[in-house]
Amino acid sequence: MDDSTRNAAAAAARVKQDPESASTETSESFVAFMNEPAEKGGTATVGQEKDLTTSAKALDRWFTERQKNLGAPRLLEVPNEALVSNGGPLQITGNITIVNEDGSVQYANHLTLCRCGNSGSKPNCDGQHLEREFLNPGKISEASEIPASQRPSKITISCIKDGPITFRGRLRLHNQFGQECVKMRGSLCRCGHSTSKPFCDGSHEKVGFRTGR
Repeated sequence: MDDSTRNAAAAAARVKQDPESASTETSESFVAFMNEPAEKGGTATVGQEKDLTTSAKALDRWFTERQKNLGAPRLLEVPNEALVSNGGPLQITGNITIVNEDGSVQYANHLTLCRCGNSGSKPNCDGQHLEREFLNPGKISEASEIPASQRPSKITISCIKDGPITFRGRLRLHNQFGQECVKMRGSLCRCGHSTSKPFCDGSHEKVGFRTGR
């Protein structure tokens, strides 16, 4: 296990042990949560405020001000859901803790994650699926393991170096065909080659997928 993978695993363990408290050993930040229809799209971060609407800026400040000691923000009244788009990214909404490859921790309420494997800003989508003509329709063949729920809860998403994105916490995956699958944990493909999309089947190892920019 290399240093990056070890750091990410250690950070994920810390989040699991004490999700409410701030960690003094990791770099933590908050990612603005909302994309309105008039916005340019993508996940808003500090430094991108000029691209946000006035209401989105206000919401960003509202959540940032309520972060206590750089810890996780308060739960929003939204369930954890992932839209597997047709030929495009994975769009996740909810109360999300993100553990990056280097072990740093962020919080978000909306993410647009790359599924094609070609994004230059992994794990986020940068539109390369359009350039590379990623044609996966986003069908879901796996059955639910637990019932769906509209109650807000936390979910931890971990970015594995040169591998998938894993999640821990209730997540409802759905698509435009009306298919859905609810799981408490799993691994999501981000190399674009899995035969079990949106889930990982280990193809990243066979194709030599690399997450480095």
